[in-house]
Parts: sequence; C-alpha cells; structure tokens
Amino acid sequence: MDKKAAAIAANEMPEGTQLIYGQYPERGVYYSSSYIPNITYAEYDGIERTLQLIVPHCAGRKFPLVVFIQGSAWRKQDKYAAIPNLSHIAAKGYVIASVQIRETDIAPFPAALEDVKCAIRYMRKHAEQYGVDPQRVAVWGDSSGGHLSLMTGLTIGEYNNGLYQDYSDEVSAVVDYYGVSDLLTLGRYNDILDHDAADSPEGLFIGGKKVKEHIELAKKASPIYQNMNKELPPFLIVHGDSDSIVHINQSVEMYKALKEHGQQALFYKVVGGEHGMGVWHPQVLDVTEKFLSAHLYRPMLEKPPFQHEVEAE
Repeated sequence: MDKKAAAIAANEMPEGTQLIYGQYPERGVYYSSSYIPNITYAEYDGIERTLQLIVPHCAGRKFPLVVFIQGSAWRKQDKYAAIPNLSHIAAKGYVIASVQIRETDIAPFPAALEDVKCAIRYMRKHAEQYGVDPQRVAVWGDSSGGHLSLMTGLTIGEYNNGLYQDYSDEVSAVVDYYGVSDLLTLGRYNDILDHDAADSPEGLFIGGKKVKEHIELAKKASPIYQNMNKELPPFLIVHGDSDSIVHINQSVEMYKALKEHGQQALFYKVVGGEHGMGVWHPQVLDVTEKFLSAHLYRPMLEKPPFQHEVEAE
C-alpha cells in the first residue's frame, strides 16, 4: 500500500464536508490545576529562559502536554498574559507549559525556534515530575508564537541547541492563531508598518536586515517555504478576517499549501476578529480543545496482526 497516497486521500475535504471531533473516554471533564511559575529550562550566558506551568490534579494520572508560545512580535513577551485562557484548557486535562523565548533583542532566528524545541525536550525529560505523558505533545502559539508553532511542527528533528539531546522535539498536533507564515509577503496587505524594513519585527527577527534583501534567509525562517513533502502532524489554523497586524492571507496561504501537499489541516476564519481581539473567546477555545483532544487523547493502537503474520500454534 502507498501510505503517503492513503494519508492524502484521508485528508481530503470535499466541498460540503462537515467536521465532528472524535472524543475518547480517557479525556476528563474538569480538573483543578496548580500554577507553577518561572521554571528555568535553559540558560545562555547568564540569561535564564523560563516556563510557566499549569498542571492538572489527578493522582497517578499522566496528561498530554501543550507547549504554548505567547506572541510578542518576537520581542520581549508578557509571560503571564495568556495564563487565564490557558487555565481553561488545562482544566480539561492538559499540562500547559508557556515558554519564554530569546527575544530578538537577545538573539535572532533561529534562537526562538531552538528555545521552543528545547522546552519540549525539557518537559519530556521531566515528564514524571510534572505528570506528563511524553508520547502526547502539542504546540500552540499566537501571532509570532503562531509562527513558531508552525515552524516547530514543520521542522521536527531540526534546530537542536544541544540541550536534552536524548529527548525528542516531535509534536502530535500544531495550533496556530493568526501567525506569520511568509516573511516575504507580510507587507502585501498590511500598511500599519513597513514590514520589510530592517527595524521591523520581521527584519529584527532575521538579524536586523531588510527582508527583501535577504530572501533566502527570510524563506528559511518562514513556515510556508518548509518541506511539506513528508509526514507532518495535523494543523489547526485560526485567524480573524479583520486582522490589521497580520493579514488573514498569511493563514489562507499556509492552509492552502498544507492541503496541496496532502497534509491534515483545518482552518477557522473568525468573522470580525482582529489581531487577538475577538479571537480569544469560548467558542474558539472549545474548538481548540476539541482538536487537541482528538489528537492527544486518541488511543494509540498497535497494528493488528494479519493471518499470515500470526505464528502457528
């Protein structure tokens, strides 16, 4: 059987297709959780990078892990901004690790991407301590964090900074809220700032360079130019159609590229949604959690033996 062709066929979405998310008995209804602030996962020349953890309570239970990247235009993050919203997801049965990246004032690409992957490996190393099932990991981010979430799912096994090398950065699901997918076209439909300038967020991200004068570097740092002709995790993309910072076209083109390569991707357009405002609300969070549940709580079934593989008794 051609496994790639089978996967492409399964991921087709004919016009009129409706979605119902799979649910499994392993998924809980509601868990009380604890907040554990400022866990250091890496240190670079005296600069500590930390995690904000939200851990559900259930003695002896291991939960899926969701690593979250707070958007910040790749600059200094507000590490605590998303904690209230993330707590709603944690209560459904997920360990949440919100990761602090090295902002562009400290180091350019690929430092931030390396940090996300390092945080995933750190959490796998400490899975027992924090009640994590290391086989069930997802990544989620908004804005620049959405960009890093996409890049994490598209470059599994790459961009290793050397820490916790015995552990994998693989993820089983990717969630992107209004993230940048193409540094080269970000300014096409947005005039709020000069996205191609060396001092723009994108220019600073690639080292304080003019984006259009460093095309290959910009492509290397853009999700849409990554190799999609390989097995990838499923993607959930959410974007407001009134976004004045990152135009929704960034998500439309990313979704189209994933589908053209036969990948599993879902795209939700939030009518009237701005850049964050109008997007973070219960309906979107419910869709997000159902997507995570469908991929992180799905039973891991072993391949059943066929009659010619069963040893004769």
